[in-house]
Amino acid sequence: MITLKQLEAFYWVTKLKTLGAAAERLHTTQSAISKRIAEIEDFFDAPMLDRHHRTMQLTTKGRELLESAEEMLQVRDRLLERMGMEVEVVRRFRIGVTELIGLTWLPQLIQEIREAHPTVSLEPEIDLSTNLSAKLHRSDIDVAIMPATAIGPGFTAVPLQTMDLDWMCCPSLLDTDTPLTVEEIARHPILMQIDTSGVDAVFDRWFNAKRVAIRRTYAGNSLIALSALTIAGFGISYLPSLYFSDLVEQGLLKRVPATEPLPTVRYYAVYRDDGHAAFSAWVAEQAGRLCDFRKPVLVPR
Repeated sequence: MITLKQLEAFYWVTKLKTLGAAAERLHTTQSAISKRIAEIEDFFDAPMLDRHHRTMQLTTKGRELLESAEEMLQVRDRLLERMGMEVEVVRRFRIGVTELIGLTWLPQLIQEIREAHPTVSLEPEIDLSTNLSAKLHRSDIDVAIMPATAIGPGFTAVPLQTMDLDWMCCPSLLDTDTPLTVEEIARHPILMQIDTSGVDAVFDRWFNAKRVAIRRTYAGNSLIALSALTIAGFGISYLPSLYFSDLVEQGLLKRVPATEPLPTVRYYAVYRDDGHAAFSAWVAEQAGRLCDFRKPVLVPR
């Protein structure tokens, strides 16, 4: 008789393409994964995987089995969720977020997950949206919290809050309170991250739609480094309004008056529709409740 463990091993080998990746995902050994797949092939008396390639390829019988295996695993997950046992399935959960999330409400999200599910091992990591999207497709992370990006079928994207941005610069760089057009702002160097982030992708489309040519000055891949270079007077940047409002109040940054508002950026919690989908959906729900782009107030203990 075929077991769910065998089907789960087969499913993750087909998704992750190697025995080692499947073993890591299921917290077991490569030999155990190999044994479970061999047992399936013995039961059906047919090969399910073509092992003549660098990565695992499905045979015709393997493709037939994969569809049924996926359905059975989804039924199992729904049953466990209904019986309140999802936490028993999830041992390790990886959350990928952008830098702004790490600077604002990620600690609160981690705390709430740990309080509700103390046996789950959480592994947060911070990266650019484009990298998070790639990691999500490779199953290197379970949930990505990031601006809108092309995801494709097989994923769920839960909308969170929108983030407002302002043009900002060093107060001495622009001594005017007269609203400027985009073309006038673009006469100055525009500071942005060296790798395309989700926010930069939104603004690239916005600049292109307006047919505005800008002089890009790259400031690494850190939002903090970007703000530091802005304060130092190297150019104008578009920065999250709420997070940097305290630096505006302190006179370190100045909001550049503009004739039209900048585009807002919607954040999403994105997860795969397989694996720990039920637990991922719960995490996305908590993210929607906690999402807040203001700088946290540190209270002395």
